[in-house]
Amino acid sequence: MKSYSKLFIVVLFLLVFLASLAWGGVRYLSVILNEFDRVAQVDLGLMETATTINDLQLKKEIIFNKLSASAEELAFGQANPARAEYLADYVKGLQEEFNQYVEQTKALVDRIEKIDDVPQDFKISFEQIDQESEQYNATVQGIFKAVEKGGFELSLDDLDTVDGQQQILSEHVGTVVSRVWEIVHQAVDRTQHWHQQSRMIFAFSILLTLTLLLLLFVFRRSLEELARQKKDLETVNQELDRFVHTVSHDILGPLTIIVGYAAYLETQYSQQLDQRGRDCIQGVRKGASRLNQLIKDMLELTKMTRIKNPYSRVAIKQIVETAIANCEHLIRSKNAEIKIEGLLPEIVCDRIKTTAIFFNLISNALKFSKPDQMPVITIGWKEIREYHEFYVKDNGIGIDSGHHQDIFKIFKRLHTADQYGGGSGVGLSIVKAAIEDQGGSIRLESNVAVGTTFIFTIPKNLIPFKPLY
Repeated sequence: MKSYSKLFIVVLFLLVFLASLAWGGVRYLSVILNEFDRVAQVDLGLMETATTINDLQLKKEIIFNKLSASAEELAFGQANPARAEYLADYVKGLQEEFNQYVEQTKALVDRIEKIDDVPQDFKISFEQIDQESEQYNATVQGIFKAVEKGGFELSLDDLDTVDGQQQILSEHVGTVVSRVWEIVHQAVDRTQHWHQQSRMIFAFSILLTLTLLLLLFVFRRSLEELARQKKDLETVNQELDRFVHTVSHDILGPLTIIVGYAAYLETQYSQQLDQRGRDCIQGVRKGASRLNQLIKDMLELTKMTRIKNPYSRVAIKQIVETAIANCEHLIRSKNAEIKIEGLLPEIVCDRIKTTAIFFNLISNALKFSKPDQMPVITIGWKEIREYHEFYVKDNGIGIDSGHHQDIFKIFKRLHTADQYGGGSGVGLSIVKAAIEDQGGSIRLESNVAVGTTFIFTIPKNLIPFKPLY
């Protein structure tokens, strides 16, 4: 894997990690906000209710003390008529104020039932406060009624009853307030802990962001270097194009002249030369022909590896027929038989390169056929998952298992130039390049003296070229 590819994977990993940190930060923030919301709605609601009930209870105690003093003065008849009338009105005002505090306390307790997420034990505690408050209120309101009837002398038992109820109620309210404060402090501690976690995530995010920016800078530099290398490669390709042009015109031209002169010497002057001279001319012609074929094969291999032809939907049957037609002379000379098994499919592929694949595999099977046996070449296919799989099978001389990979190397020959047609050693390299350029692969199954089967694949996901107009 190249360095910029590795860097891209690192950057992608850091982006995913940064996204996870952001998600974690949002999650902690959501927890903190939920906790604050719960504290605001529940804990503070409980605190406000408990403290307000406690304040109202203190006010009711003050009213009771004022009622006690007024009742005592009225009970002993020490006040003159005007004073007695004033005290009666005063007691009536105290009663109205007391009843207001009773109603406010009742409303506060009822509000607890309407607050969501209030713990059940708190609801029970406030219900007990409500019951104890009702008992206290009933006792005091009874004293108010007695005073209204003409005076009421408070006994020590009355005072002890009211004081006992008041003490129980105050202790219960104080306990609830203490518990609420404890819950509030716990919530604050949890919030501070989550706040620290959020700060750590934020610090990690900042550090990771800086690292990511640095890596992106390096990645950009790598892309710039890649662009420069691409430009250099384009320059090299242009030079290669000029070289190919030179080979095809400046070398093949003189080579054709050499072949022509050799043929002329052989036809016009062969009788004037001895056997050695005639053999030399024949050697020149063979060597020039082989060199001519080698140059053509090299040019073909260059095209296979560099030129990208558009994909199109073609019938493989037509491609095979074209390849067979190009091998017609060799087929007749070998008296070979070509068999096609099944109905060949219509696929999307590079038509030119696929034709070259079948042509080279068929001609290769014809060249390496057994001299004492009629060549039989079988062509077929089958469908496997994401690929079309084709095969070209022959009954030729076969290939030893130790050379199954070597034969695809350029200029690799398993026989001498004079054996089996004198190929250039480039044909199977052309086949391999044409197949791999389309995203496929090739392999072979072969046994010496039995035959060889070349199997290659072409992907199904190739997209045909669609012109804009």
